[in-house]
Amino acid sequence: MAASLPGRRNTRRTSLWRYQWRRVRRRLLFATEGVAEPQGRGLLFFWLDGLFAAGSEAFIGPYLALYLLALGASGQQVGMLSAVVGLAGAVMFLPGARLAERLPSYRSVVVATSLAARTMLALLAMLPWVASGQPAIVAVLLLAALREGMGQLGNPAWTAFSAQIVPQSLRGRFFAARTLVWNLATLLCVPLAGRLIKGMGSPQGYQAAFAIAFAAGLAASVIYAQIPLPSSAPHTRTAGPSLRQALRTLGQHRTFVSFALITMVLNLGVQLVAPFFNVYLVRQLGADAGFVGLQTTLSALASMVAVRLFGPLVDRHGLRWTMLRCGPFVALIPFGWLFVRQPWQTLPVSAIGAFAWGGFNLATFNLLLASTPDEGRPLYSALFNTASAVSLMIGPLIGGYMFDHWGFRQCLIASCL
Repeated sequence: MAASLPGRRNTRRTSLWRYQWRRVRRRLLFATEGVAEPQGRGLLFFWLDGLFAAGSEAFIGPYLALYLLALGASGQQVGMLSAVVGLAGAVMFLPGARLAERLPSYRSVVVATSLAARTMLALLAMLPWVASGQPAIVAVLLLAALREGMGQLGNPAWTAFSAQIVPQSLRGRFFAARTLVWNLATLLCVPLAGRLIKGMGSPQGYQAAFAIAFAAGLAASVIYAQIPLPSSAPHTRTAGPSLRQALRTLGQHRTFVSFALITMVLNLGVQLVAPFFNVYLVRQLGADAGFVGLQTTLSALASMVAVRLFGPLVDRHGLRWTMLRCGPFVALIPFGWLFVRQPWQTLPVSAIGAFAWGGFNLATFNLLLASTPDEGRPLYSALFNTASAVSLMIGPLIGGYMFDHWGFRQCLIASCL
């Protein structure tokens, strides 16, 4: 009997560790504590979808422009990448809303559009085998635009389905946990993709990175398809309001209208100067690519801390409380850059800005869910994203003119105002 006591103690310790791990996993990582099945399982799949989707994006997002350069693209063609991708995304939001309303479930729309978007990654990986030179460059621009367009086509359905599967009382913590793992996957995978590309060379390194992005994205789509449909979600939905009806009744949704206008103005002001931060850092302050990578890593860490901190605070104090505390710091990021004279001085400014953006973006998405009616959420989400995309496209155009003719400091002052 005495000889069996150590074994019993070890068993109890193992059980205790398993119990504690389950609590940490449900409370901190997946933020599903207190959620009954099958809803808890659905939130777990949603969290895992974010993990694999982030890994997929990390293997292509920072390197697509470099891929163009490796194929022999000019600077103007690299600049066209942002333009065609932004335009493709902006024009697909409203069709996406109609698609979401006409298919049986939001989940099926998201899975279908995500698979279509991620198929472009496989085609990008195979491109050097079938084309080179200018045809390859044009193909990259086309495939990048199709990838963004297909992804944004499913965005209204993704937003509406997110509201169905995540309880309102849990949204702050859960989306904070999902954003946290997204940032963590980005931190780990971006340098890994860079090492892979550098080690294998061009174009083989890019092909390998894009192939991994496709595999991770495919896994994300398969995992998302496993999310159980909510029992409260009807199998057949009545048609939502038409675009004309939605525009005519916007005045009845004052919170949504105010939220959209504030977001547009903020995006417009920020984008007057945001695209030129790294240009100024490298050209005027003499920083190198290694320092830019250090700054990006620090900003990602600050964003991770923010979403972990503000997740419970959003649930406890509300969305308005969070946005009022983060918004002023977001608006004052350009003001901090006015005093930068050395590269290292950008680190605290970038960290504070990333921290503020982390909390603000978390509250923004939750407010979008809270301010849109259930029956018209895909359409209202599309209207919001279209308005945001327009401001994100106009801002850099105005800022680019100001940057070329008046200089970086004038862009900073205009952005602050």
